Amino acid sequence: MVRYIVTEQARAERTQYGIAAMTERKRVDQIDDVALTLEETMRLVSLLQDNGVAPEHFRDVVEDYLSGLMMVE
Repeated sequence: MVRYIVTEQARAERTQYGIAAMTERKRVDQIDDVALTLEETMRLVSLLQDNGVAPEHFRDVVEDYLSGLMMVE
C-alpha cells in the first residue's frame, strides 16, 4: 500500500512543500514544490490518501488538481 506524505525543503527565499509517495520500504516517487502553503499541500495529500490513488497515477492526479486550481483563480 502507498502512503502519501508532505515534504518540506527550506530555500533561501521561501519554504517549498512537496509530496512523496512511500511504500513500507522506500520512496516510490516525489514531486517537489507542489503548493505555496503547507495547508494546500496537506489538503492534496489527504485527497490522494483518502481516494487510494495508485502511485502510477500520482503525477497525473497532482497535475490535474493543480490545473484545476489555476482555472479557478
